[in-house]
Amino acid sequence: MPAGAAAASTQLAGVAAVSSSDVWAVGSSGPAGQPATTLTEHWNGSTWSIVKSPDASNAATLGGDQLTAVVAVSAADIWAVGYIGTPGVSYSAQGAPQSTAVQTLTEHWNGTAWSVVDAPDVAARDGVEPWDVLTSIAAINTDDVWAVGVTEWPLTYSMGTFVAAQPLVEHWNGTFWAIVNVPSPEPEPPDWALAQSGTPPATGATIGSAALLGVAAGSANDVWLVGGYETDMGVQTDAPSPWETLTEHWNGTSWSAVPAPDATLPEPLSGGSSAADDLLTSASESSGGTLWAVGGAMPGSALTLQLGLAFGTSSFTGWHLVPSLAVTTVVNRAGHPASGSGASTFAPGTSPLAGVVTVSATDAWAVGAVILHWDGVSWQSTYTVNGEPFDYLTAVAGGPGGLWAVGGTSIVHATCA
Repeated sequence: MPAGAAAASTQLAGVAAVSSSDVWAVGSSGPAGQPATTLTEHWNGSTWSIVKSPDASNAATLGGDQLTAVVAVSAADIWAVGYIGTPGVSYSAQGAPQSTAVQTLTEHWNGTAWSVVDAPDVAARDGVEPWDVLTSIAAINTDDVWAVGVTEWPLTYSMGTFVAAQPLVEHWNGTFWAIVNVPSPEPEPPDWALAQSGTPPATGATIGSAALLGVAAGSANDVWLVGGYETDMGVQTDAPSPWETLTEHWNGTSWSAVPAPDATLPEPLSGGSSAADDLLTSASESSGGTLWAVGGAMPGSALTLQLGLAFGTSSFTGWHLVPSLAVTTVVNRAGHPASGSGASTFAPGTSPLAGVVTVSATDAWAVGAVILHWDGVSWQSTYTVNGEPFDYLTAVAGGPGGLWAVGGTSIVHATCA
């Protein structure tokens, strides 16, 4: 449990380890029923303590703020990212849709204190403010930091309310943050979809979405972004296409999209399709160059992709799928009022993996509703730690002191022999 934080109002989302006595966890916390505010916690080798972190100057106006990820360059150079505001669409008394504003949030630790650092947002279009959310961050050095996330456009025209996504990528050059253009398989939503009184074409034009949610940085000329895209949201067709994996690479000069495989469901869905909704949420590269990307093949399966040697061979073939278990989710946690007898039970669920850390070619860890370990041959699952269940884990990090994972109000630590 995070020190001094109420379980009902605390959500830890990111973790970074500098050493065995210097670990940071970030997220949000706030009184029940009130907007969340930033939360940063520090491990000094023996105890966790809350370290004061600022809130954005407009957080109270937009509906709070929260941190989603953290990365350590050094003990005196830590970055955390997230967003300001609460995504949502409300309606006026006259029935007109009204979208809330959501903006990027970046904070920096200089060894003494946290401070908010300005980061750009995507400009409004046709009077519509997008929701800019940063979900992941990776650092190469003090003047080479990448943050990724998503710009979401609320589509509030007469056909209903939808949200179309576009990748959001930002880079820190040691002086300022700047938005970086990257390839997107789907264009921005058209003007007629953004305008409240917009009229869609009679031809049934489609609207797609694309998101980049995870970033891994091996070096200045080796950065990977992972996520997914959907060619048709089903706004007019009522037949949304499945999400497909999306990976992109920076070679030091330019970004390029790199093909990645998608999963096939073991049994067709009710409509007869065997295509899963594939979305990658996190990536991690070891110092030896082994790269894993994880997420979900929905409904109900983990998605684990490795870049490098083809599974079971010595041939280099780019990205390839590696088998992993069907994900399970906790139905009743021990001690939770809904658990009745107090026993923990598990059932098949639709829960993707949310975080991964690659230690070496034969040692990687992925987290979500379960903890998975890659031993160089297969993924092995853990459902409890010392017999106790944990919240849904959203991030995992490795360092000299072992492994750390966080999510909800859970902090999990594993020492390595």
